[in-house]
Amino acid sequence: MTKTKFQEELIHIQNEYKALLDMGLIEWEDEYFIEFIEEVNLFWKQNEPVLLNIYKYEFPQIDTVFLTAVTKVDLEYMQHYSMKITGSICLIDDPLISYLNLLNRETPKNIREKLASVAQANIKESLRLIESCSNDFFILPIRTIIPIDIVRKASEQFFVSLFNDISNTEDYFKKIKTFDDIEQNLKDAVKTWILFGWDDNGYRSGNLKERFVDFVKTEYIGNKNCAAGEIFFFSQIGYISQSMNILFTMMELNFVPYIRGIVPFRYLTTLYSSLKENLKLNLDAQIVRISISYFFERIFEYNLVSEIPYNEYLEKINGLSLYKYVEDTLSLNNKELYEISLRQVDLTVEQFYKNEFLVRLK
Repeated sequence: MTKTKFQEELIHIQNEYKALLDMGLIEWEDEYFIEFIEEVNLFWKQNEPVLLNIYKYEFPQIDTVFLTAVTKVDLEYMQHYSMKITGSICLIDDPLISYLNLLNRETPKNIREKLASVAQANIKESLRLIESCSNDFFILPIRTIIPIDIVRKASEQFFVSLFNDISNTEDYFKKIKTFDDIEQNLKDAVKTWILFGWDDNGYRSGNLKERFVDFVKTEYIGNKNCAAGEIFFFSQIGYISQSMNILFTMMELNFVPYIRGIVPFRYLTTLYSSLKENLKLNLDAQIVRISISYFFERIFEYNLVSEIPYNEYLEKINGLSLYKYVEDTLSLNNKELYEISLRQVDLTVEQFYKNEFLVRLK
């Protein structure tokens, strides 16, 4: 197959990145970790102009998906196999980027060592993906196209909007000190959807205070002796910032995020619903596709494909498209989000899984 100039350039960039990751593992030592992360950042900055052109001219917008809001691909759970069933171009939002804003030379040694260990595992997995699925998945710094300052400002504005009579973050920290302050000022609608940590099941895990206390005890890594208002802020601003960044990236590129975790799924869909009218957003088709792949992830049984070689798997699913199946079955094209039943989407995804996907594996 003839490759375009942009495709050739993309393959070249991916090969250079692979060489950088290989070098990072070979030369790895504690002090080198900071330098390596800086080298990764510099590498992507240098390639940013050509990548922006590739995003704009090479990838077909809504038929391009990017795995994001993850710290690694999870190859052991065959997540790249489940992603491939979308029948779209598959990109990986480089998980290493998440470390760029967490680390500097003043980072405490114990925290740096923990992050270094996670980063090493991440690099090894990225190399395995590149080697086993050459030029089929591209690891790229998708969300870095949105300036951090824009994300931070928008996220803080959204955070304060969760409360009654709070004008900005400075006002929040003046007025919100105790958990009672949080509970009295947090809008009732917000109490129904916010989450504390990755293991929170909402009100099935207890009332708001019980869930917050449990989060502080088991998951919060900051100073547990801080005021409840400060802990609450940091418990939410990360989720909001991540989802705001993804939403802005969708607005810029029209790509479809591939979301598999309940926290980013809930926060992203809530953000979109909250901001759609004011920002005049027209991303309903992407939100529906996010929901389709999220529901598929909930039922995907990785052990059924774990023994199937990648190329053989591609042959088995050839011609299948999860998105197209659900959209055609429910006649979703050109429908507004409010016209679509997510329960029907979920049931149709299950139907696809049983009647189309599983039969191909036999």
